[in-house]
Amino acid sequence: MEYLKNDGTKIIVDGNKVKFGSLPMEEKTIGANFVHGARYGGSLSSFNGSFSNELIGIENGFAIIETRIGDIEDAYQLLKSKISKFDDIDFLELSGVIIETVDEYFGGISNIDKRGSYYKDYDDVDYYNNDNKISNLKGSGAGMCVERAALAQNLLTSLGIESYYKSSSIIKNGNKEVHSYNLVKNNSDYYVFDTSIPNMINGKANPLIAKISSDVYDKISNPLADVGISVAVSHYNPYRNEDVEIVYDAGRKELVEVNPLTENDFELERNNLK
Repeated sequence: MEYLKNDGTKIIVDGNKVKFGSLPMEEKTIGANFVHGARYGGSLSSFNGSFSNELIGIENGFAIIETRIGDIEDAYQLLKSKISKFDDIDFLELSGVIIETVDEYFGGISNIDKRGSYYKDYDDVDYYNNDNKISNLKGSGAGMCVERAALAQNLLTSLGIESYYKSSSIIKNGNKEVHSYNLVKNNSDYYVFDTSIPNMINGKANPLIAKISSDVYDKISNPLADVGISVAVSHYNPYRNEDVEIVYDAGRKELVEVNPLTENDFELERNNLK
């Protein structure tokens, strides 16, 4: 993808590689680079494609720990087995299958306080041997937003669905944090797709999915720090028994408010597909 800065500088982004003007192409970590109105680090905030050996940044409160996706073949097979139970599956049903697969692969979130024990810091990591891997968290109960969104990214792209892994600041009920989620294009529709924040549809957990316009999709999926748009979504979280407002890519000058998909939206979508 090619981008132009306000000063006319051409920027080329190819996966996790970026080229600024006449400078040589260089690899970047995929992680937040714009946090609550301020530039933050030199990462690319989004990644379009399937993770293999790219570095993915995880905030640990003091620095960025870098990890890779690892061997997630078991997740692909689990997804295939779930899809095989459907004679025909639409995108809305598939979203539920994706979050089921992510949940089962990581073993839920019963052990998130131990998450840090699955990663080594800068002084300990043997990058040549790729010690830090998201696949190390399989069955651990410790997979959080970075791991869940990275796994969802590869599952979606394995099915031919265009998806961006996105890491940015969010504001959740007034609390600021860095969060990872997905941005998905399915046919001519565009969505924020968050497997870490469940939304109950017909009694089943689905990712929090909110439809956005193509223009908003283009802005929020941009990997550069100086381009973006904030997207506010309000919904009821049944696990916490509370109303939640989330502002994705928080701190941008432009903000849009959208609604999450509901049971009625799912039914209307299915009827339109018939």
